[in-house]
Amino acid sequence: MNARLSRQMTLLGICAMAFYGIMLGTGVFSADIMPQFVISAVIFLSSGKIMRKAARCMVRDEEEKPEPRQKRKEADWPWLTCLLNWTAAFMIIGLMTIFLIKPIGVSFTDALHITTAPDQFFAHAVP
Repeated sequence: MNARLSRQMTLLGICAMAFYGIMLGTGVFSADIMPQFVISAVIFLSSGKIMRKAARCMVRDEEEKPEPRQKRKEADWPWLTCLLNWTAAFMIIGLMTIFLIKPIGVSFTDALHITTAPDQFFAHAVP
């Protein structure tokens, strides 16, 4: 991480805060939208500090020379292939079922509206 970049981000946050203050002072922005702008300026200000802290940690980690990583676990390709095949088969069978169950001459939206229950059900007489 570049230390100059973190300083530029902090400078950008300060400039954004000054710009938003000027806009509020001149009446261009109202006070009810200022929290969003202040939060964006605070994010810029804090990102500079976070980048500096990360740069220090990276330099410290490079000096310590960590041990080489262990090998990553190999993916189980036969199992993943089988999972993909079965999922695709069930999706195709499901789509075919939907096409076969839908009556001929009825659109999908009409069929969906027919199958959904009404929002409110009222029974006039209860036995």
